[in-house]
Amino acid sequence: MKNSSISRRDFSLLAANVAAMSLLSPLAGRAQGQPAFNLGHFSSANPQTYQKVTGSLAKALAGKATVNFTTMASAPQFMAALAGGSLDSAAIGSSPMVSAFAQGLDISLVYIQKIITTAEALVVRNQSGIKTIPDLAGKKIGVPFNTSAHFALVGAIRKAKLKATDVQLINMKPDSLIATWTRSEIDGAYIWHPFLGQLAAQDGKIVTTTADLKDIGLSVFDGIVVRNEFKKRHPEVLLAYLKSYAATCDQFRNHEDAVVADFAKFLGLPADTTKAYVSTFVTLRPAEVLSADWMGAPGAKDSGVLKSLKSQAEFLVEAKQIERVPSNIESFVDSSFVARMV
Repeated sequence: MKNSSISRRDFSLLAANVAAMSLLSPLAGRAQGQPAFNLGHFSSANPQTYQKVTGSLAKALAGKATVNFTTMASAPQFMAALAGGSLDSAAIGSSPMVSAFAQGLDISLVYIQKIITTAEALVVRNQSGIKTIPDLAGKKIGVPFNTSAHFALVGAIRKAKLKATDVQLINMKPDSLIATWTRSEIDGAYIWHPFLGQLAAQDGKIVTTTADLKDIGLSVFDGIVVRNEFKKRHPEVLLAYLKSYAATCDQFRNHEDAVVADFAKFLGLPADTTKAYVSTFVTLRPAEVLSADWMGAPGAKDSGVLKSLKSQAEFLVEAKQIERVPSNIESFVDSSFVARMV
């Protein structure tokens, strides 16, 4: 896997520019007679950010709704905003999503934002003595708890026939990992870009990625969720957004150089640095999202997504993050919109 060269300064610049775009958006207000579509997204080089940079979503929703982009840093922030009604839609990881379902948040999964393959990985210090997963026994590994990275790390540990208790798992915020790593207080971390690239560049090496869990049936993903009230009141707005998102993913897939050029100009970063980040974003086409391997057709009871969500729910119960596995997870999965896109 190629290490990202995105530095802490690069990431700070990305976050600052993305946040600034929220203030500069010409559609930050609400057009007369049109609903507002309040979209939450992370400050990374993802399709939602690209829709903001290029104005493509504003164009897709013209005449239907005004779009307001809100940049946030964590899934709990998104979930609180969705619960309070200040956001209509956001992309969050599958593990936080399960927590939201278990808490009874009135939202639905309507699309797969991305599948997590090499964008999240276990990076270890070269002096740690860790060469394979079994070598993690007794080692200190930092990871943000109740995240897709946490779930993947435990999956990798179990795949190696170890117990989670055999490894010293330390709950750490992503931005805290850098300083802790620099002080040699941890042996490794399971984390995502840009932090992954920063740690690998500081005398680290990548041992395994989330993609390596596919052979044991674990699929980890981020999904687009929406408040059910908004979905019911403005279905055509939601459909237009998802179509625009899918078209943007096609640009990432088929015209990466143009996407990199746009992002590099917007972020003020070198093209190779920007490309290192953009290339970690793996998306699905609508027909793939609708397949049994992922969301399945409307009403599906045994799709890949449902299996993954149930598996992650069991993990969260064991980790004491939720009390029980939701008995009706399938009620939170709505593939009717993607079915209209195929």
